[in-house]
Amino acid sequence: MDDQQQENLQTETGQVFRAREIRFDAGPAKWLRWLLTIIGCGLLVATIAVFLPVNLMARIHGQLGLGVFPFEPITIYLARSTSMLYAVHGFLMLFVSFDMKRYWPLVPVFGWLHIVMGLTMFFVDLTTPMPMFWIVGEGIPIAIAGQIIVSLWRKSNAVSNSMVS
Repeated sequence: MDDQQQENLQTETGQVFRAREIRFDAGPAKWLRWLLTIIGCGLLVATIAVFLPVNLMARIHGQLGLGVFPFEPITIYLARSTSMLYAVHGFLMLFVSFDMKRYWPLVPVFGWLHIVMGLTMFFVDLTTPMPMFWIVGEGIPIAIAGQIIVSLWRKSNAVSNSMVS
């Protein structure tokens, strides 16, 4: 993307905004940066589970009321690889939060993906069935965070457009 294209980006509604005119140190964009940073750091914690001893995984599994841990290779593989995917996702969100101007068009993608993931996880948790604390504590907060990301992104663009007009 050349400088001219980066300067005049289009939002999903077709509004043109100038990324250089968005104030990333104030208003909705500042809150958005903080939210991406907090979510990114939170997701990076999943890196611990990649290296967690299986016996400790089993103990935590039991303490959460999830029954007997299935000591099968696929279970261990899925636990570790899913944790790594969460960590990679967290790293990307943190990375984007450090250079919002450059990656501005990517920010609503994170928001929409969180909405879709949150709703999907909610239905997966309901049909698995997972304990109520898990159902309420996973999918719903992910979807809400996605909605907040999209909302703050739109408000940041609206502030920028009102400054340009």
